[in-house]
Amino acid sequence: MTSYLLIANPASGSGRGCHRADLLANSLPDSCQVEVVETKCRGSAAEIAADRGSDVDRVIAVGGDGTLNEILSGLMARGLPSKARPALGFLPSGTGNAATRAFGFSSDPILVARSLPTAPVRPVDVGVVTHAGGERPFLLWLGAGFDAVLIAALHASRTGRMGVTGLLRKLPEVLGALARYQAPDIEVEVDGTEFGVACSMILPNVAKIPFGGTVAETADPFDGLLDIVAIPRGSKLRLTQLGLSLLVSSLHRARGVRHSLGTRIGLRSEGDVPFQLDGEPVGKLPVDVRLERGAVRLLLT
Repeated sequence: MTSYLLIANPASGSGRGCHRADLLANSLPDSCQVEVVETKCRGSAAEIAADRGSDVDRVIAVGGDGTLNEILSGLMARGLPSKARPALGFLPSGTGNAATRAFGFSSDPILVARSLPTAPVRPVDVGVVTHAGGERPFLLWLGAGFDAVLIAALHASRTGRMGVTGLLRKLPEVLGALARYQAPDIEVEVDGTEFGVACSMILPNVAKIPFGGTVAETADPFDGLLDIVAIPRGSKLRLTQLGLSLLVSSLHRARGVRHSLGTRIGLRSEGDVPFQLDGEPVGKLPVDVRLERGAVRLLLT
């Protein structure tokens, strides 16, 4: 008998997160032991995963990328080895769903229930960030500088989807926030060696991120390496051109952008530089990032 813990964000899916979790639970085989737990507030998904995750075979996040990130945080907080952690699955029900683009997760509860018993399970790399507030992992990407400013602007009084339509809807607020940002220099160190200075940094663990963008098509969450993309200082026109490169091709191939691979990255700044993880505003630099290879077993449904 396979045991499942479904952690559902009731606010996700336009308030249908728990309904979608119930659909998934009721469609799983009768031989499965299934419990659905509803989150109560920001951070409770991580607490539930930390407290209850080791009691089951599989934990399924039902919500958006933020819910998935919280549950990942909870599963890793116990410090257990990968094989001792429950396998992690995802039923996308949020506003951004970058993980859906990155891993191809189905958003149909019935189809997910049918595929879960035989779904491939792959150990996936996870980035772990040490910052002033403690440690927090990310599955998708870290952004510091302009990327984090954009994410924070989208999160302010957020309603509706955070994809391209959400970006267009909040374009005045986003452009205003980007225009006000002073872009202090970010000093970058990769695996103990100085990598130079950038005005913005993106560390993608996956090739695809929200808004149809590709930071680095080489980014692979199963290769044991983290991609490092450093955006140089330039005019506003040049930064706009780089933003278009993100949408129409791959940012790391744009002129002047520096790209590398590593497992330990340090980001420092004398100025006020925000950073975000998996589309969630978290804090300010400095941060130290390490990649934990195969840290979590991911259910690919």
